[in-house]
Amino acid sequence: MGEVEEKLKDYEIKREGEAEILMLKSNAVFFNPVQVHNRDMSIAVLRTFVAKHKEEHEALMKKRNKSHKKAKQNETSVQNGEDASTSQHDEIDVVREKELNQVVDEMDDLSKEATKTPSWKVTRELKPPLVLEALAASGLRSLRYAHEVNGLGKVVALDNDKASVEACKRNIKFNGASTISKVEAHLADARVYMLTHPKEFDVVDLDPYGSPSIFLDSAVQAVADGGLLMCTATDMAVLCGTNGEVCYSKYGSYPVKGKYCHEMALRILLASIESHANRYKRYIVPVLSVFMDFYVRVFVRVFTSASEIKNTPLKLSYVYQCVGCDSFHLQCLGRTIPKNNSVKYAPGIGPVVPQECSDCGKKFNVGGPVWSAPIHDEDWVVSTLTDVKSMKDRYPAYDKITSVLTTVSESP
Repeated sequence: MGEVEEKLKDYEIKREGEAEILMLKSNAVFFNPVQVHNRDMSIAVLRTFVAKHKEEHEALMKKRNKSHKKAKQNETSVQNGEDASTSQHDEIDVVREKELNQVVDEMDDLSKEATKTPSWKVTRELKPPLVLEALAASGLRSLRYAHEVNGLGKVVALDNDKASVEACKRNIKFNGASTISKVEAHLADARVYMLTHPKEFDVVDLDPYGSPSIFLDSAVQAVADGGLLMCTATDMAVLCGTNGEVCYSKYGSYPVKGKYCHEMALRILLASIESHANRYKRYIVPVLSVFMDFYVRVFVRVFTSASEIKNTPLKLSYVYQCVGCDSFHLQCLGRTIPKNNSVKYAPGIGPVVPQECSDCGKKFNVGGPVWSAPIHDEDWVVSTLTDVKSMKDRYPAYDKITSVLTTVSESP
């Protein structure tokens, strides 16, 4: 016992939420207590995701069973001789086959589990969501996820720093047997790990020190269909317009200086994630996007659809910011033209501004493209806020995150 106490002298215990970590007093592994706001917000959204994930699975099962029942009824009607003609039999078989194929396709798209048996013949159980923390450091975030979010499966914590991984493994053991069975730590380059585990994780968390840009390409591939990508960017000087050329090289957008600079930072990050996702026939749906303290944090769901990515230009715009006043205008990249029963895609019509500002006569700076579609899902925000208020004692940063969520829920 004395030997253990002697070893613990070199450490101090840090407690946050329901998790505890051992930190070397020399602080060899990065730990930022201010990020409690970030971690609390992530836990709140993660709880909402688990609930929504379950609801969506139940709705899908109900729809699948209904379609299967309908197909069975059609088959029974044919067998009972309601349609005597051979040609009619053939037509019904084709229709029935299409219905069954459609159900199978839906299940293949929306379910992570793969099987050779047609999906309508199997009762699929919803597996607990798998979580990947790509840049774990001390592992505090992963430990809090495992302790505080009910219904999660395994949490995988990665880091490419040996000291961090050792600290993470030490903290996993320090938190007891239940944590050991739920959290695992690996020494790995997050980019390589995510590339070699495509569509494997229901939740991927990116919280780098600085820009997440180098991780986005592999992250959008590692998220399962309908999964959640949580991403932080702390390089606010770059995103807010101080270093426009650097922002373009990292995110593919040019920022302009305006009073909405923090919102522009969010929209640049969303546009960048969408761009990376589109390369793999995937697209994003933002559920919450916030600016807190010294960083921006976005929560987006990732889906796969070759047809849906055609709508991406409708969600992106260039920004015209007047250099003399606060006037600004958006120029959408694309538009749609109804044609019979289909839609034709065309370039956006412009320019949307004259050479000189109609308010002050000055010129315009051009920025973007930025994400110009909604950056929140109102239902998710309200659900998350309600859930947070019902668990006040479980959030160390309760006041901060409720104020942010309330502001978002009340915004038009």
